[in-house]
Amino acid sequence: MGDNINSNTIAALGRESTGLSEGQITMAPASVLWASFSILSTVIGWNQGQAMAIIQSLMLSGAVKINSASTLTALGSLVTGVPSATLGSISGTELLYASQDPTFITYMQTAPTILIQTFVTQLITVNPNPDSILQNVPDSMSTEIPRSLLQGFSQSSVVVEKLNQKTWRHEQAVLFFDTVALGIDNSDNMSSSVLQGFTCTRVASMTTTKIKKLVKACRRKGKNRVALRETQLTCMYNYIKEESNVTSYNLYPPDMLLYYDYSKVPRDTCKDYFSELGDADFSVFSDALSFKRTALVNNVKTCLGISGTVLSSDNLQVLGNMVCVLDGSYIQNSDQLILQKLQNCNDLTDEQVAAIETLLTSGKTQYGLPATWNRETLDNLGVLPLYLTSSFYKNFSKNVKGQFLQSFLKVLRKNGTSREKKRRMKTAIRQSIIDQSQSKRSIVSECTVGNITQVTISENTFPFNYETVTKFNCCLTAKTVVDNLDAITAKVDDLEYLEVVLARLREAYSANSTIPEAKVQVLGPASRVATNADITMWNITKIDTLSALMDSSNGNWDAVMAQAIISKYLSNSGNTLGSAELNSIGGPNLCSLDISLLKTITQSSLSKANALTVTNCNIMKKRTLFVIAEGAFQSRSTVSATSYQLTQPYIGTSYQLTQPCIGTSYQLTQPYIGTSYQLTQPCIGTSYQLTQPYIGTSYQLTQPYIGTSYQLTQPYIGTSYQLTQPYIGTSYQLTQPYIGTSYQLTQPYIGTSYQLTQPYIGTSYQLTQPYIGTSYQLTQPYIGTSYQLTQPYIGTSYQLTEPYIGTSYQLTQPYIGTS
Repeated sequence: MGDNINSNTIAALGRESTGLSEGQITMAPASVLWASFSILSTVIGWNQGQAMAIIQSLMLSGAVKINSASTLTALGSLVTGVPSATLGSISGTELLYASQDPTFITYMQTAPTILIQTFVTQLITVNPNPDSILQNVPDSMSTEIPRSLLQGFSQSSVVVEKLNQKTWRHEQAVLFFDTVALGIDNSDNMSSSVLQGFTCTRVASMTTTKIKKLVKACRRKGKNRVALRETQLTCMYNYIKEESNVTSYNLYPPDMLLYYDYSKVPRDTCKDYFSELGDADFSVFSDALSFKRTALVNNVKTCLGISGTVLSSDNLQVLGNMVCVLDGSYIQNSDQLILQKLQNCNDLTDEQVAAIETLLTSGKTQYGLPATWNRETLDNLGVLPLYLTSSFYKNFSKNVKGQFLQSFLKVLRKNGTSREKKRRMKTAIRQSIIDQSQSKRSIVSECTVGNITQVTISENTFPFNYETVTKFNCCLTAKTVVDNLDAITAKVDDLEYLEVVLARLREAYSANSTIPEAKVQVLGPASRVATNADITMWNITKIDTLSALMDSSNGNWDAVMAQAIISKYLSNSGNTLGSAELNSIGGPNLCSLDISLLKTITQSSLSKANALTVTNCNIMKKRTLFVIAEGAFQSRSTVSATSYQLTQPYIGTSYQLTQPCIGTSYQLTQPYIGTSYQLTQPCIGTSYQLTQPYIGTSYQLTQPYIGTSYQLTQPYIGTSYQLTQPYIGTSYQLTQPYIGTSYQLTQPYIGTSYQLTQPYIGTSYQLTQPYIGTSYQLTQPYIGTSYQLTQPYIGTSYQLTEPYIGTSYQLTQPYIGTS
């Protein structure tokens, strides 16, 4: 066919036109593409590079003007290649007309996320009233509605039904859970998408009877399973733990059973308990409560009378998903049914994988000895081949492995399996082939297995036949990469192979040292092996490019590289950290930016952005983002439940109680800590409650410690370890975990005449003024609200030499030595 294609070529290909390369499309005259438009717009399966190439050619030639509902819907499957700026220039009213076309919406659902977000943003401009937004935004795109707009709904049955039928993210559903729960009498009729928003905050005003019905409604399996988090599950348990039917385990979500007080499970019902628990997701435990996994394993062994590490078929039927937390000794010594049970696990450790291979190669399973294994063996192992090593795969011929990959890769794509897992499997298979042909290997300096072409790339298992990076390198040309970049990066996962792809791309554009934006947008996982030198060649001016580069499905970014990419985008006039940029960048990559850049984020932009995960930000960056979030979501001194939930992502884990069960003797006796932050999770833990809902930004409650700055370790907050003063200034933070009976702060204001009675300051060295003794003098005499001690040791030779200590510097060492 070559690069010269015409309308007859496209007519002959018909729906197989996806076989055309990006290069062939780019070389085709716009007149040919326009003449074949009725065919091209109905073809299913265009990759992003192909769709963009067709749309760009038609737009530049003037053959297509995309400015209305009719011109947009006419694009058919090619709509995924429309630039977001073009879509954003069309009025919301026109897009509302387009949204009435179900075929158009089907195509739009496969478009890049930035295009869907732009579409939703424009629809919202038609009428920003919450009830109208529900009507105007398609159900499948509601996940892109800003959280700040998901409040103030009317209680009409129409609104409740609309909320219940749409698809939501967790952080959205928590905002209107009560609206739907109170608007639908039968909780079983609530969608799983809404039920994932269950929180103690939203059910606090409901009757206990209603809450129990909601808990039971969350018991669902399969694709309707309700995704719940630890804080939600512990809250649920607190509401049902005193019920007479608390041992009717089949009434409740299996995940909630993980948090049962096992001492209250009757001995005669323990088997029933563990049978129901077998459907739970054991990965839901936080690090703080991970010890419960071990406790559950020990308890089930006692319940079933298991000694040692040998599990029978009957044992395994009861354990169910608990096998996912067992170590290798159980796996290799148990009944072969364990192989079937392990297929339900979210992931497997290296130790578990080694044990699986030991059990398989022992010949004691239905698969027999390795010498008898064939393609059927691989098929019958379900998802386990995704984790197995090259040692396992050496038992199969290259032909069998190729045939298996043909079908298995389709299954993995359908399941949405991560690139990382597929990369690991492909590497194992490739290594097994190399090991099998070790004696035949020789140094290769030229292509001996056939040049890589668009036909080669279209094979489902590509680059399977290029089992060494040397072969791949010798057979891949720069032109092939340019012409098929999207198709290549969609199938190549191995990092060494991706480095070759990137090298060929640099080679292709070395003359002008600039790689076009259309190519940068389809780099996919190849972008993650880039160097700073590569990034200098990338053209990054459009939000579409930034969004494509930041796509987390292609892997995580190194902070330095993420900063380089974002900074390059922001260096272009008119580009800012708006809501679209924040959504594209995401929280982890946002944390790579300097505070000066973070401060440019407006309250409006943050309020319209998705909830950002900023747990990997340092304390000063978190504070910077919190201040912006506080202004964006809070308008009163007393913070509402909605404002709390909107602001919560910017406070992070350290501002929440992540340990649900602390005990009856650990209460905060001081009602006001800080000034404005409201903790609205009143039902956290079996017996632990906060006596006051206000927790300031500097006074963080972390897992069983209180804050980065105010940490209390064992015995935590007991009768004799209380804060005796309600107001502790922001700048005077306790960093020493031990606050004893005689080491209390008796005065919140440390000024001219107030001394610290004894917080590990030597007998003769008390703070009598802003000066600390004769030989322990701070060079800055004024320690005000915003000036904190940053030097951990204040001794004879450890003076603060910087007169101005900013808000960001906390006292990190509690001991001020006596000498």
